[in-house]
Amino acid sequence: MDQQDDLQRFRPLLKALADDLLYCDLRKKVDPSDVVQQTMVEAIKSRSQFRGDSDAAKAGWLKAILRNVVHGLLRRYHRDRRNMSLEQSLDNSMHSSLGIQLADTVESPSFRERMEEDKRWIQETMALLNEQQRRAMVMRYWQDMSLEEIGKAMNKKPEAVASLLYRAMKIIRSKSV
Repeated sequence: MDQQDDLQRFRPLLKALADDLLYCDLRKKVDPSDVVQQTMVEAIKSRSQFRGDSDAAKAGWLKAILRNVVHGLLRRYHRDRRNMSLEQSLDNSMHSSLGIQLADTVESPSFRERMEEDKRWIQETMALLNEQQRRAMVMRYWQDMSLEEIGKAMNKKPEAVASLLYRAMKIIRSKSV
């Protein structure tokens, strides 16, 4: 049995490990099967470095290579403080100018209708807010930014941002009643 065929036995183990190691943001960019394939390539390239003589040692060696591959991907996608959680596909971004992402796939017509009602309610409610309140709400609740980050983006103190959000929530609550 040659080296490559011998490694194929470990594919299911590596696939399960890749599924566990890939965080949800990274999973949007990379498929676990691709990580396993890259691990196999790296293992074949560095087969002379393997010093073990058991399947357990080989499994540990392959796991270490897989972890290195995942860490390399994390570094690549987080380089320059790139915030992957803010990335979205063009299809999703075209659904709303507010960046509201609603599910495209629905189980039933009633679910689709409920989603449309929710979307209309959000649009009507956001229309009641002034531009600054709307921007602050989107940054806080859709982009999950801190008060300090919003303050920097809007050139305001965090206390002023908190006040904007408070007044916006007051308007939203009055619409809910």
